[in-house]
Amino acid sequence: MRLEHVTAAILAIAVLISAIRLILWNRASPHPRWPRFVALLVLQPTCAALLFMTLYPPPIPVESGALIIATAGAPRFTPNSGAPTLALPEAGPIQGAEHVPDLATGLRRHPEAQRITVLGSGLTPRDIEAASGLAVRFDPPAQGSGILSLTPPTAAAPGESFDVGATVSPTNNAIVELLDPAGRVTDRTTPDQQGHVRLTGTARAAGNSLFTLRVRIKDRTVAQASVPLVVLQPKPQRLLLLAAAPGPEIKYLRRWATDAGFDVMSQISAGGGISLGDAPIAINAATLGRFDIIVIDDRSWAALGGQRTALMAAVRNGLGLILRPTGPLDAATLSQWRNLGFALTGANSIAPLALPTAGPAPIARTRLGIPTEILPDDLRLPADFLPDVSRLALSPLGGTSAALLHDAGDAPIAAWRPQGRGRVALFTGIDSYALVLTGRTPLYDDWWRGLIRAVVRPAPRLASPPAISWAGERVALCGTAPRASVEQPDGRAIALQPVADCAAFWPAQPGWHRLVTKAGSMSFYVQPDDALTAMKSIRNRDATALLRGGPTAAAEATRQTPGPAWPFAAAWLLVSALLWWLERSRIGRAQPARSSM
Repeated sequence: MRLEHVTAAILAIAVLISAIRLILWNRASPHPRWPRFVALLVLQPTCAALLFMTLYPPPIPVESGALIIATAGAPRFTPNSGAPTLALPEAGPIQGAEHVPDLATGLRRHPEAQRITVLGSGLTPRDIEAASGLAVRFDPPAQGSGILSLTPPTAAAPGESFDVGATVSPTNNAIVELLDPAGRVTDRTTPDQQGHVRLTGTARAAGNSLFTLRVRIKDRTVAQASVPLVVLQPKPQRLLLLAAAPGPEIKYLRRWATDAGFDVMSQISAGGGISLGDAPIAINAATLGRFDIIVIDDRSWAALGGQRTALMAAVRNGLGLILRPTGPLDAATLSQWRNLGFALTGANSIAPLALPTAGPAPIARTRLGIPTEILPDDLRLPADFLPDVSRLALSPLGGTSAALLHDAGDAPIAAWRPQGRGRVALFTGIDSYALVLTGRTPLYDDWWRGLIRAVVRPAPRLASPPAISWAGERVALCGTAPRASVEQPDGRAIALQPVADCAAFWPAQPGWHRLVTKAGSMSFYVQPDDALTAMKSIRNRDATALLRGGPTAAAEATRQTPGPAWPFAAAWLLVSALLWWLERSRIGRAQPARSSM
């Protein structure tokens, strides 16, 4: 006979004896009270039954090989499904759960596991690989609020503009700002219906700096995050300018390129065999191999003749090429540029170029690096002042080319396409120099930096760390050389661990880290573990959602396991207290007769 059977027999005998006692007591009473008698007679077997179920809870069916995994945001009390519950470190204290340092450890402790149910916001990258061979059940939580995604800029050069992309929520009445390290607003915008924003700033001196992305609603900051920016002093890139005649466009382009740090060489024809600028050079493979990019106008292109073959061969070997018209194109040039992959559809004439309105004055001056308080009033331009800039009405977009620049009317004014290992761009602006003369230097800088960045000869790059990483999470660095190391903010060096074709390390603290290799070094920023919590939650949710389903067993066998005992224990305690109170209470008892005086 099993122990639960013995326990049941003892409880049944005790209930029977109690019932006999109650019956005898009620019959012997001169004034029996039937409601009290019935209540006591019912409560005693109820109390015994609840005590038995507390000692031996009813079994519940449980799928064999099932686990419950609690992650960040999981409820403190997990559902009573009977399956073992594993709490990962980010889940915090979970009642009745087995705490494990990672999912792989939990699976080693439960080798029979075939399917898991994930509670909370989802698995972190640390556990995704361990869960890839299991059947995963996961109900993604609702999207949170704050900064949902952040795309920091890549490394920039001094004076170069950069873009920061983000997605925020909520979007109603929200204003998103980009602040420079001094706390000045460099750009401000409102999110679109999907919450997407794009802000622009300007890099200053070489070094590492932290900008700030801030989300405000009605003058209240609801979220903010650090935006790291690495400003490098690059090796001067070699730029060759070819123009068929002197003019303000080539003059201001040369001046801008020199100020931007390019190693500039110019060849400007003045007619009659006279050449202005630097000493003439031959257009051949050896000469062109010394340059990183060439800017050539339509008339110089036509004058090259047979030298175009050498030029295009250099482009296919990696040289960058920017084509710019000086007016309507002749038939030969038009055909040749179309053969390069540019559609050039529309009217072959000059048309006005729609410029975007100037930004707010404080932001514009911040981008120029001029503090607001020292700018004289007589030098401040009206916000709606727009220069007269024209373009070639032919559209470069189409065929095999991709859009690069648009004007305010969404007309494409620049496009590019690959050509072997190099790239070719076509810019249809005619007199962009007018931007400099009328105070729109940032826009002029954005246009030409964007053109050159898109097609310039690629330089060797070091390993590229993830755009966003957090302290305490593995950071993968691909493209590192052997024996590379990472220098932490406190100066200590960490050796990298090989992972497949990459290397990895676990940053213990936030801040600027430096990857050191034989080829050089580069800096990258590690966010604090409590930064960008909404973005981290969405990352975990989306990665775990991709695991849903997965391999399943041929037959989902079930087994019986004791259910939770605490509901029956609480009910037994309540019924026992009621029974104790009713037996000692005078409610329902016959009251003794009082003698009259």
